[in-house]
Amino acid sequence: MGSVAIAHNDSIIYSKAVGYSDAAKKKDNEKNTKFRVGSVTKTYTAVLILKAIEERKLKLDDKLVTFYPTVANADKITIEELLKHRSGVFNFTEIEGEGTWEEHFHTEQEFVDYLAKQKSNFEPGSDYEYSNSNYALLGFILQKIYKQPFAAVLVEKICKPLNLLNTYYTFEVDTAKNEALSYNIQDTYLKNGNVNFSNHPASGGIVSTPTDVNRFLFALFNKQLITTQSLEAMLPVDKGAYGFGIEKLKFDNPMGYAHGGRVENYFSNYWYFPKENVGVVVLANAVNIDVDVISTALLKSAYGTMPELPNFNHISNMADTAFNEIKGTYFSKDQKESITISSDGKYLVFQNSRPGQDYVYFEYKGNQVFQYDSIALQFFPNKHEMMLKQGAEQIIYRKSVKK
Repeated sequence: MGSVAIAHNDSIIYSKAVGYSDAAKKKDNEKNTKFRVGSVTKTYTAVLILKAIEERKLKLDDKLVTFYPTVANADKITIEELLKHRSGVFNFTEIEGEGTWEEHFHTEQEFVDYLAKQKSNFEPGSDYEYSNSNYALLGFILQKIYKQPFAAVLVEKICKPLNLLNTYYTFEVDTAKNEALSYNIQDTYLKNGNVNFSNHPASGGIVSTPTDVNRFLFALFNKQLITTQSLEAMLPVDKGAYGFGIEKLKFDNPMGYAHGGRVENYFSNYWYFPKENVGVVVLANAVNIDVDVISTALLKSAYGTMPELPNFNHISNMADTAFNEIKGTYFSKDQKESITISSDGKYLVFQNSRPGQDYVYFEYKGNQVFQYDSIALQFFPNKHEMMLKQGAEQIIYRKSVKK
């Protein structure tokens, strides 16, 4: 469930919304439905940092210690290293218990204190490791130098000049503002997570639409937001490399840039191709396949090639009739947990009903057995059952069968 848009120059040439923004109320996603864009937020934050540098409020070689001395290695970490994920600052989303912690509002100081308890992962500048903490700190730095909330800086420096009426930052999802809720795909749609976005400030909290994201990208690459010099500094040179809040795509033709994201079960992805001025944006609030598959199909369509869509009733090396017998939703004995089994056209897709659970790909090993790392799934079609094996643990789930 979600929304997509393809842009050429400053015009939207295709858009489509599917599924529900509010499943309980059967409220449809539409072109102006807004989604949390997750880590796509980082591109906006990087632009705001570069604007601050252009305004001489900040320098790339400024040290983190000036703003947050309690963070490990703050006296060595530069603004540039934060932008490039080369700081070594521990990723706060990997702190044990963070899933519960992020459900509640926290102030800037509480967030920094929470992060300051963690050790650095490596010496600044010596390695690369993606960390949401880098951009959370950059957002807080923006608040300090502009003396206003990140939300206000975003509006003043990006949204207002570009007339992006559906792009903003808030702490909580508001369905009254046509914001989509996030879901897990089971036999029905289960609301996924309860994140307070005060804990994902400049790292993943922005709300937007595919159309607005495309407008932002067009403005960025056509120097309407930052100078040519700043844009050149922002963009990585090597394929697959990370610049300032943006990655270079791994394929050459066409040559483009990208960023993706996920928070709760909001998935986001943009691809932008500067030479052609083509943008492809996918925002989802429920998904159980890689959004790159969707982006690829949209890109091919934009270039006049009919995409080959996957057969979602097929698993590699397994008869379609056999897969049809096992796909569906399975419930634990106490009915408190469910697991939906589907396909991406090649692998079995496993999605658990617990909050924050991502979809997982399982490979078919034969004899109704599928494997992912140390987890195995054994199906018993005649009994409508599935056994999950992990270590010494074995759990039986029973399939929901329509009568």
